[in-house]
Amino acid sequence: MLLAGIALFVIFTNLAPQADMNVTIQRLQNSVTTVAYAGEFEQIRTAVDEFMVLRNIRDTPDGNDLAVKLDQKINNLQLVKVYCSQEISTMELAHENNPYKKLQEICPALNDVSFARAVNLFELI
Repeated sequence: MLLAGIALFVIFTNLAPQADMNVTIQRLQNSVTTVAYAGEFEQIRTAVDEFMVLRNIRDTPDGNDLAVKLDQKINNLQLVKVYCSQEISTMELAHENNPYKKLQEICPALNDVSFARAVNLFELI
């Protein structure tokens, strides 16, 4: 409700020129998305930690079990369902030389976010 009020305030008071208005609306949409999926960020952080373990044990039975668990956890997230073009296979990513680049191909929304920036964002959350 508060976000809708802010959006209406900006639109009706016309505080910004049209170009700035588009940026403001985009930022507002990003904020709404962040709030809507905020509960999933901790799950993603945990999955990233588990993925680092998977990379070390990928060719073992425990690695296979962990990959199945991670795939279920990751692919059930709404962020993945909304922003990725296909399901994520953590085992495939574990065998990639550059798993983040492969993840950017699967989830095009990440194309504008460098690996360093993604790491920095998760440190801030």
